[in-house]
Amino acid sequence: MTSSENNRPLSVVMIAASLPPLPAGGAETQALRLGEALTADGVVIRFITPGKGDIGGETTINGMPVYRLNSLANRLFGRLSGWKKKKTAIAATRIEYDDTTETTNRINSRVGWPTIIYYNIFFYHSLFFLWRRRHSFDILHAHTMEWSAIVAARLGKVLRKPVLIKDSTMNGFSSLTRFPHGIRWQQKIIQQSEFVAMTRIIGENMEKAGIPAGKINYIPNGLSIAKDQPQRGPASPSRVLFVGNLYQQPAKGIDILLKAWVSVSRDHPAALLDIVGDGDLPAYEDYTAKLGIGHSVRFHGKRSDLPAFYRQSAVFVLPSRREGMSNALMEAMAQALPCVVTDISGSQDLILSGETGLIVPPADVAELAKGLSYMLAHPAEAEEMGRKAWISAAGQIGMNVVAQRYLSLYRRLLKTT
Repeated sequence: MTSSENNRPLSVVMIAASLPPLPAGGAETQALRLGEALTADGVVIRFITPGKGDIGGETTINGMPVYRLNSLANRLFGRLSGWKKKKTAIAATRIEYDDTTETTNRINSRVGWPTIIYYNIFFYHSLFFLWRRRHSFDILHAHTMEWSAIVAARLGKVLRKPVLIKDSTMNGFSSLTRFPHGIRWQQKIIQQSEFVAMTRIIGENMEKAGIPAGKINYIPNGLSIAKDQPQRGPASPSRVLFVGNLYQQPAKGIDILLKAWVSVSRDHPAALLDIVGDGDLPAYEDYTAKLGIGHSVRFHGKRSDLPAFYRQSAVFVLPSRREGMSNALMEAMAQALPCVVTDISGSQDLILSGETGLIVPPADVAELAKGLSYMLAHPAEAEEMGRKAWISAAGQIGMNVVAQRYLSLYRRLLKTT
């Protein structure tokens, strides 16, 4: 695929808030997966991301160049913010939330001055870096609707490049009002950009927040899926798996899952719950001990051998209060693993309840327990749901399908600018 400029290959600069070896989330994982697939299709992909500390300069990830934009400015900022964090008392890990009195399905906290300084430093670094290369790329593609969307829109205006922004959360665009002058930034971003919504709910929320429907493109997350149904190995008939970052409470709904597990463990004494993900594990172990389920819940921390966990499990559970489109859920479906999920963005787009898994109301302990117990009590039916989930995933979220949809969108953006 070529651009109109000098008949060279289409070139996209992807903006990521953070990339490995620095901490990175699901949106960044998706950006890297998409970049690999597009590279295989002949698109030139380059990433820009803030440098941090001694991590800066040009590196590569899976063959793709990554420019970690670093200077004395953000190194100084890093020292100042690190000093501030040391002066701030570390809050105790909070596990339980009350959904009747608290807002648990969106972020409401105001954005403070450190974030504003941080993304402004990155903007000027990016402008200096890209100005000299402005004739060598065609599109700016930001993968989150946080400060990176503001940076992308500003860069696009100055560099006169089309901008594509993906909203990776349920309420990303509306959450920009948390920023100083947030409503003004929303309007500027709308004027400068086109948008990708991964799910129906995200697209609806974009429209409610003021984005014209004609600027919203529906493209799901994706991953590589085997042509043949994967053999999951000797899965334990009573082993349930959760994968997610425990630091992301209340979003991940771990408290709901653990409360539900009290009932599941009573009805299925041999059942085991494996929880894989980073977090304050001692605090969670104390919590499960107080609930009387410490004997049947195992916390594994962050692991690099996730495929083994998927293969050895009978059921996957995603009890989240909010998601964009869960990478872990897609990975479970790709492994033909039956899933019990909550009725939220992403999960309701991927799972057809009773066919490819079970959908239960969010923050409902009793219904989540009921869904898990049903799967454990009906292993043949659960296995069939897993098979259908794999078939559905191959046609809906296979990365080859997703990448082609992005290619079509890139072509259209270049024709209309």
